[in-house]
Amino acid sequence: MPELLLLLLPVAWYFGYRVGLRALNEKRASGQSPTLRNYFVGLNYLLNEQPDKAIDTFVEMLTVDSETVETHLALGNLFRRRGETDRAIRIHQNLIARPSLAADHRKLALLELGQDYLSAGWFDRAESIFQELLSDPKHKLTSSRQLLTIYQQMGDWPQAIQVAEQLQAATGQSQIEMIAHFHCEMAEAALAANNLKSAQQSLKKAMSLNGQFVRGSLLSAELAFASGDYRETLKAYRRLKPEDIPYLAEAVGRIDACFDQLKDPKAKIEFLRECVEQGAGVTVLLALAEAVRTQDGDKAAGLLIMEQLRRRPSLRGLYRLVELFIANSDNKTRDYLEMLGDIMSTLIAKRPIYRCSSCGFAGKTLYWHCPSCKSWGTHKPIQGLEGE
Repeated sequence: MPELLLLLLPVAWYFGYRVGLRALNEKRASGQSPTLRNYFVGLNYLLNEQPDKAIDTFVEMLTVDSETVETHLALGNLFRRRGETDRAIRIHQNLIARPSLAADHRKLALLELGQDYLSAGWFDRAESIFQELLSDPKHKLTSSRQLLTIYQQMGDWPQAIQVAEQLQAATGQSQIEMIAHFHCEMAEAALAANNLKSAQQSLKKAMSLNGQFVRGSLLSAELAFASGDYRETLKAYRRLKPEDIPYLAEAVGRIDACFDQLKDPKAKIEFLRECVEQGAGVTVLLALAEAVRTQDGDKAAGLLIMEQLRRRPSLRGLYRLVELFIANSDNKTRDYLEMLGDIMSTLIAKRPIYRCSSCGFAGKTLYWHCPSCKSWGTHKPIQGLEGE
């Protein structure tokens, strides 16, 4: 609230100046000044820390002309930043409705109104405005970027691709990775609908843009698995670049299912061991330990985990080791180990698995499109003691 009051002080000063001129004219004409009276009402609200009433009073007093348009725009922008989009919309609509408003000012008000609609979630109205402003060279880039935001939020990937390509041509800035993600979104939607042909076509376009694309490689494996080609699924995982190996944490379930279908447990152990040696994280290590435990018992699995923990300490790996010790200990020792395991389990439950390299947003789910900063492909597995 104090910050808002500080912002309103210069507005009040400007109103005072304008009101003084109008009040003088009104007094000359009729001997009284309702404008001046209303100004002091608004000022009283402001001094009594009632900024909402003060703003409404000032806005009602402010006539729209070439000298006050910028003030209207600034007030509308202030409302939108405060989350009061209904007020911002009202101010900007009032501006646009003025037939005497200059063309440049009308377009500025339209741009602000489009952003109001976007903030309010009225995507269809915002889209219409930004489409109209595309023909204006001054507002084309801003409108294109806003349209790109709208189409992403609506999940209209063909339109998003078209706008991103236009932006790339207009600015010379590469949008290739983003466009590749849009094609992957289309591929995933087609895969969910069991339209494998369409999914494959979209994936092919994504990979043609970015051949070394971790999401594309993982999606290639998903498509192969959906087609029942388990060997091709495993080949797709093997094609991951060394720096992308930690993403195999997302694929452990698929890898298990492939080798179950192939009925080759020894090959599964070899595959997982190779991945661990290449830098796959603790999720893959635990899958390897479980495969070893199934084949050779708890002791062999425990020794494997201890060997890997010496190289790359991991809280989750240590917790699994404690679980193995619990299963093979006497009653008294088991009580102590279970207490230790409970503490470790609580610690692990609170730790995120992925973090955005752009804004720092962290969680247990892999998002290709960061929910916080809206960047694409910036969520990466957390490495180290508390991560992978």
